[in-house]
Amino acid sequence: MWKITVIFEGETTMKRKLLFTATLLCVTLCTSLSLYSQENLTSVRRTVDFNIRDTVDNIGNLYIRYHSYLPSVLTFVNDDGSVTVCTSDESTGTTHIYEYNINLEETGTLSLQNELGSLGAFTRDSEGNYYFFYGKYTTNRNEENMAIVECDSNGEKINTYRLRSFAPNSFDGIRTPFRAGTCRLELSGSMLAVYFAREMYSGHQASYGFVLDKDTFGRIDRGAMTNDNTTGSISQMPYTSHSFNQFILPIEGGFIFADHGDGYPRNFTFARFINGSATKRLHAFRFPGGVGANPTYAQMGGLAKTSSGYIFAGTYGRELNNPRNLFILKFDDNLTACSAPVYLTNYTRNDGHAGHPKIVSLNDGRYLLLWEKFSFSTQAANTLARGVTGYLSTFALVINENGEAVCDVTELEGIRLNINDTLRYNSHNGKAYWAINGTDNSITVYALDTGGL
Repeated sequence: MWKITVIFEGETTMKRKLLFTATLLCVTLCTSLSLYSQENLTSVRRTVDFNIRDTVDNIGNLYIRYHSYLPSVLTFVNDDGSVTVCTSDESTGTTHIYEYNINLEETGTLSLQNELGSLGAFTRDSEGNYYFFYGKYTTNRNEENMAIVECDSNGEKINTYRLRSFAPNSFDGIRTPFRAGTCRLELSGSMLAVYFAREMYSGHQASYGFVLDKDTFGRIDRGAMTNDNTTGSISQMPYTSHSFNQFILPIEGGFIFADHGDGYPRNFTFARFINGSATKRLHAFRFPGGVGANPTYAQMGGLAKTSSGYIFAGTYGRELNNPRNLFILKFDDNLTACSAPVYLTNYTRNDGHAGHPKIVSLNDGRYLLLWEKFSFSTQAANTLARGVTGYLSTFALVINENGEAVCDVTELEGIRLNINDTLRYNSHNGKAYWAINGTDNSITVYALDTGGL
């Protein structure tokens, strides 16, 4: 069965005003239409009148870099099955929201001014409120250069939490938010967690984060652990030196934080934050080489819950001359032990590299993995190549929680993945959603029917 998607090149957004379905119907009747089709996959594309920071790998082999990148288009699946896509216009400091129903029909848009600086991440709650995290570079240690903002469904501001650059227990401050890494913002019950990369005033790079009560906007964490010990104090945040990618998985009563660490520790590392309990850490998958060497020849893909713990996806090649392959790790609820890696690809130099891995739970003991394949390269991890990216194709695979394939690998030829945006599963229709931006000032939202894999 083939599924057809109509592509809307719709009206641009209006400041602080939602365009509802009736208005959008009039707009789309007056716009040009084109078609795209692929088995098990639907998509919708819309153009915008501003430049979006590009993260679709059009300026070189970004997946080979030692550090990660802040995604410029963010996707979220709401409780009712609708889909929200968020991006920003860096030139005007404007955040743009695009709302879609479960069938990827655009139902509204919203624009609002950034609280400050650049957009790092966003999320929504079950009441339809938006939460945005912003940050900006500063040399003033007393300046409030970070902010979480809550807005209602109409874009009206409800709450704001601002943080000084030289915040208490920040270990030399946050001079440059999102430096050499990414940013995540997630909800668990009434808790709102942000976790991101930053540059300190010393020039050192590390992770930083905090947890708020979303109803009072009061801070509930007790600052960061000062080292990479495996056990911290009650309600402490993790701290990873040279954290080149970050991830948050909401769990019952708290969050699992993940880092791609290069310094202390030089591992993929995980922390379980439960409000009122001691924070527990697990340092898994040690990278060879000296502390702070930067290149690890690995990429973090995300985390999902299993019946007895968690499953993690990544790619790894060990050193410059090896191809990178997709693998999973499993560890228990208490973060006491981690499995050996289970490799799901066996690429040789002739095949190429696996890159941009993603994982999401399908809520039935199965997990969807997506990744891209690139031609083999020995490009140095500290070099950013411009020009041809080496992209070959994109693949999907469904596994069980032991890492065993439960279907054949499906090729999604030419369907790009967004670097570092979280893959979202929609339990209302069994589809996984993500969005990308193109060099033609466009956003494309994809929905992959996991039942057809």
